[in-house]
Amino acid sequence: MKKTMYKKRRLVFAAAALGGMIALSGTEPIYVSASSSQQPANRLSLIQISANDMNVSDSLKQSLITNRLEIDPSLNAANVNIDHSRIEMSGFNRNQTGLQTVNARVYLEDNDDTSARSLGYSYVDRATILVKPEKEPQLVLKDSKVTVNNSDAFNPFNYISYINDDSNILPAVKVSGSVNMGQDGDYIVHYTAVDQQGNTTEKDLTVCVRTPQEVIEAREEAERLAREEEERRAAEEEAARIAAEEEARRIEEERIAQEQERARIEAAAAMAYSNAGGSATGSAIVNAARAWAGVGYYVWGGANPATGADCSGFTQYIYSQFGINLAHNNLAQASAGYQVSAAEAMPGDLVVWDAHVGIYTGNGYYVSSMSESLGIIEIPISQSIGSGSFWGIYRIPGVN
Repeated sequence: MKKTMYKKRRLVFAAAALGGMIALSGTEPIYVSASSSQQPANRLSLIQISANDMNVSDSLKQSLITNRLEIDPSLNAANVNIDHSRIEMSGFNRNQTGLQTVNARVYLEDNDDTSARSLGYSYVDRATILVKPEKEPQLVLKDSKVTVNNSDAFNPFNYISYINDDSNILPAVKVSGSVNMGQDGDYIVHYTAVDQQGNTTEKDLTVCVRTPQEVIEAREEAERLAREEEERRAAEEEAARIAAEEEARRIEEERIAQEQERARIEAAAAMAYSNAGGSATGSAIVNAARAWAGVGYYVWGGANPATGADCSGFTQYIYSQFGINLAHNNLAQASAGYQVSAAEAMPGDLVVWDAHVGIYTGNGYYVSSMSESLGIIEIPISQSIGSGSFWGIYRIPGVN
């Protein structure tokens, strides 16, 4: 009991001694005793706290106890467990920057490894706290590098994870840099957070624009099909060009051939006309007929070797050049004359079958428009196969 009373007197004496040191201390106690009965002092402690300090109570407790240990020689720092000691505060707002005055009661605990025991020592401090704002606003991105799909929408603000300021007003955020969502590549987006005091924080975000593999494959397939279509179209155009050139060449060759044929026909006609000479002699008729051999055309029902004539049409045409008009029929032509024997046959006579007719040229030969494949030719009478039954040789009146 005497020991306890002696300890209390020692603490009261230490408190009195502490009063003489107030002028030298940055932390002024209001009172200090085991029974909390001392008079407050006039000076206030100034403690600086960051607005971002998430453990303000621990920071204040650390500062107040450290100050107390410095000004109170009766306390042995080795006996004080600051972590186990407690603090009760009133009047503090951690969200308000600037100076604040707070009241704090501190309960000191013994630094014992086995248990936390009270030293039976508590005191009340009235301290001035300066809540210091950060120099820069806080800006945190979700990541420093992101990958986005080509052609997707891109909003740079979606990649801001956290933004804050020491004041109650959020800082403004400016975004610069462009991202071409239609072109694969790496782009830099620059963020700048600005508070009301003009303090800034800058961050960069690398945006990697990539085309998804399935899109790449679809695009390559579309390009392949387009390329094949272009090749097909080019091949068709080339084939059409070649065909057009060949057709033009064919038409030109045909035109030349027609001109040549026309020239031959005109030459044959001129020769036939010159051979006709106006006199209906047998030799003249033969010469006019031979002029068309290998030149004139066979056309069933035709009557002009220049454009095509059948057998009776050919004989009708040749005789007409000498002023002798015959019907367009082999049997009718035979009926227009009279029959002679083979021994009496003369050039210019008609050689008649029941299905064919020609002009006798002498020596057992005759000239006639035979068929589409043979045209107008001169052949032996004996080789006229398929002409039907042979009627005989007929002489047309007017032929000398």
